[in-house]
Amino acid sequence: MIFYNKSLDHKFIDYGIQIPISKSRSEKCFEYLKEKFPEKIKETDCTGLSPLSKQDLLLAHNADFVSSLFNSEVEEALITCFELRNEDGTWNRFDPDCATKPLSLLKDEILLQAKASFLSMEESLKSKFAYFLGGGMHHAMSFGGRGFCLVNDIVIGIRKLQKLKKIKTAWVLDVDAHKGCGTAELTQNDETIKTLSIHMGNGWPLDSEKFDKDNQLNPWFIESTIDCPIFEGEEDRYLQVLKESLSQLEEKFERPDLVVVVNGADPYELDELPSASLLKLTLEQLLKRDTFIYHWLKEREIPQTYLMSGGYGKHSWEVYAQFLGYILKQS
Repeated sequence: MIFYNKSLDHKFIDYGIQIPISKSRSEKCFEYLKEKFPEKIKETDCTGLSPLSKQDLLLAHNADFVSSLFNSEVEEALITCFELRNEDGTWNRFDPDCATKPLSLLKDEILLQAKASFLSMEESLKSKFAYFLGGGMHHAMSFGGRGFCLVNDIVIGIRKLQKLKKIKTAWVLDVDAHKGCGTAELTQNDETIKTLSIHMGNGWPLDSEKFDKDNQLNPWFIESTIDCPIFEGEEDRYLQVLKESLSQLEEKFERPDLVVVVNGADPYELDELPSASLLKLTLEQLLKRDTFIYHWLKEREIPQTYLMSGGYGKHSWEVYAQFLGYILKQS
């Protein structure tokens, strides 16, 4: 199942936020697929879809942060998450005068999209495969949002399924350009969730001090179960490293009940986010990445859910569209 509804798209420019996420990447991908496979794809009916509740959020986030999302602190939480203020107090990639909606309303959109991530995971338990054209907020940590990720829909969705006794264990396979630091922080002491992150060896979020002023490890350096750093110029190693790392995960741990793939398009060589520029995979390499993961999981009959995660600029939709086109041809 491909889960898409236009109402779930974030149009950041409506809130005055000027990060290079094309407001049409999900829509463009969906329209391309609809044109190519008119009998196989349709928009998901989201009538009656409700956002994540406070209790859902508490499955991953602490009470102080969750409370802040439902009181006057919500705008500050969003400003921090989307890095909208410079150290000197001036705005960064943010023009409130151009906004057509109050910033606080973005929270509701995000929680609605995060609920769709959960529903996609739930669907994959029935159909073995689900792809949500949204979600993948892998930088959000227990104490707050960061890196354009307000809440961690990945961990929330998995733990909600666990709470409902629909699964016991899950893996998170993160192929976004940036380390899945929030997911690693949230699951560091959780034996039921294993994480694999293949990402830029340098650059954000690993470009700051490793330890804080009290000599405590900064949380974005907390290790995933398996971390696979790819350094600049090592793109030819990418697929082999991914294969070896998945084999390692399989050797060490029992088969999971679900795998969530954080399917970032930002390793693409045409991605427009400066902080993703240290990893430059071709469209062909990205298709090999995605089809390898798909078949690896399918052969083992493991339910697989894909979330879009990072993908910036006018070409990002191509990465998702080529993979989903491949899937639809198989069906």
